[in-house]
Amino acid sequence: MAMPDVYRGLSRRLLDKSIEAYVLSLETINRLSIKYRVENFLYLICNAWELLLKAKILHDTHDRSAIYYPETYSTRPRTLALRDCLKKTFTGDHDPVRRNVEHVADFRDEAVHLVISHVPREIIGLFQACVLNYHKHLGDWTGISLSRRVTVGMMTIVYDFNPEESDLANVTMRKRLGREAVKYLTELQAALRADVQLLGNPAELTIDIEYRLALTKNPANADIVLSGGATGTTPTHVVEVPKDPCKTHPLRFNDVKTHLESAIGFKPNQYDLRCIIQAHAIKKRAEFYYKGSIKGSSAQYSHEFVEWIAKQCENDTDFIRKTRERVAKTQTAPAARSPGTAPTSAPHTAAPKPVPITSPARPPVRETA
Repeated sequence: MAMPDVYRGLSRRLLDKSIEAYVLSLETINRLSIKYRVENFLYLICNAWELLLKAKILHDTHDRSAIYYPETYSTRPRTLALRDCLKKTFTGDHDPVRRNVEHVADFRDEAVHLVISHVPREIIGLFQACVLNYHKHLGDWTGISLSRRVTVGMMTIVYDFNPEESDLANVTMRKRLGREAVKYLTELQAALRADVQLLGNPAELTIDIEYRLALTKNPANADIVLSGGATGTTPTHVVEVPKDPCKTHPLRFNDVKTHLESAIGFKPNQYDLRCIIQAHAIKKRAEFYYKGSIKGSSAQYSHEFVEWIAKQCENDTDFIRKTRERVAKTQTAPAARSPGTAPTSAPHTAAPKPVPITSPARPPVRETA
């Protein structure tokens, strides 16, 4: 990943480590097989924020001592803790980004002493906002985009919202967590709700996460619909409710070219883009392409399509040229004919004349006395 020239020396090394910690935090929280993933996510995301803030402070001040506490003769030099870095960067006590990271840092400190197997939905919303805040401020402060390394889907935290594993009032969840963990999570929920009321529920503080199931009469209001089998007794299908294509596939053809220009450094022409769509069967990939069934509807594309092209160009600098040549070969190749049919362009030849078959001449018969 290319780093801006303005971040050099120590600030660049801090930035490198920060990005690595951020990516690892996402990989950890989204791996459902890891039982210790909540605690690991907390350590890594807090480390990512602390390193990012120190890199920014060092870059802005050009003073290495700005990220250290004042030296005393009795202690060795120590760099600023996460909360002190936040105070230097987000000076307002009620800044929603600062409050978000402070809540996450509080949770990290308590997680050292507790076993946190599951967390409430509101806390996952706190984590989700923390992830998105980092991505936004990394881009704003450094000009770095992680879109090629971290997809949009990867930034969406995966979690099971079974009521038994996300509701602190549920007896099963309380038994799994234990008394001390339930007590702390209840206090954290209350503090988060108080901040939501005080600050007006900003998205930088926490993100509302909600899944709804319509089991009987109104599936249009659900995100997922469970349908019964042929007998109506055994659930056999999971049907996703159609989403708004204006949100999932918001880009027109020209929008794709414009976004690609910022992603890969140049704008491909129409022919190149159409070659990519044709050669890689993009119209069959629902995550990339959508076209309404109403006559005259224009094609729509997703941001994931742009990211996919950018990734291909990053892996192979000749991706567009090779795709263009691939399409050209398919257009110039002769059409295949069905077995047993004569080619239409074959020259007509007359059938060979039959050769007459004649009996061999009989030898003369000699008469004997």
